[in-house]
Amino acid sequence: MSASSRRRDFRSTLRSHDQVSAPAAPPTRHPGQPAVPGAAAAQQAVLGAAQGQTALQSAGGARPLSSAGSVLPVLAEAPKQARRWWRHPAFLVSVGLTFVAVAATATLLIVSAVTDDSVTVSGLSAEVAEGNLHLDWSGPDAEYSLYAVDGDGTATDLTQFVRGTEAWLYSAAAVYDDSTCFVVRPGGSDAAVALDAATLDAQRAQSVCTADAVS
Repeated sequence: MSASSRRRDFRSTLRSHDQVSAPAAPPTRHPGQPAVPGAAAAQQAVLGAAQGQTALQSAGGARPLSSAGSVLPVLAEAPKQARRWWRHPAFLVSVGLTFVAVAATATLLIVSAVTDDSVTVSGLSAEVAEGNLHLDWSGPDAEYSLYAVDGDGTATDLTQFVRGTEAWLYSAAAVYDDSTCFVVRPGGSDAAVALDAATLDAQRAQSVCTADAVS
């Protein structure tokens, strides 16, 4: 082989070696063409850059584990409902005062009727009808009290038998006998019961005895 042939073969060998060892040129990207995904990540992260290195190095840094969001949802405040007129404090106070006024007026009327000096018992009489004793008297429409007075002066309240201006005493009730007298007077008095004329006049009362009853 001649010397010129050896030089050509040597140059061909060098040219082939340079083509194999030279790095490939990056592909040309035209303006407006999007970048290839992963290219930027390949430049930021290097795996195994040094001997024994197995961790992935990232230029972006570690992301914090905390969260900026709220733990509990924010609840909207419930709208306030308008108070009913009948639950207003002023209305309740007015109703209470009205009831107090009515009760006071009723009490005053009752007390006035009971303590009225115009209530006087008159015309008290006794009558025996079918074995029962009927007492009758005159007076205004008011409250009256009836007492049975025994021979020893003991007084027993028989007001439960009063109906208006009369009272029926049934013989079966055994609340009287032939010696019993009766006193009728306006109700509401706590004074002692007596049969004497002075006490009866002071209490605007009258008395009658079983022995005086008309058969």
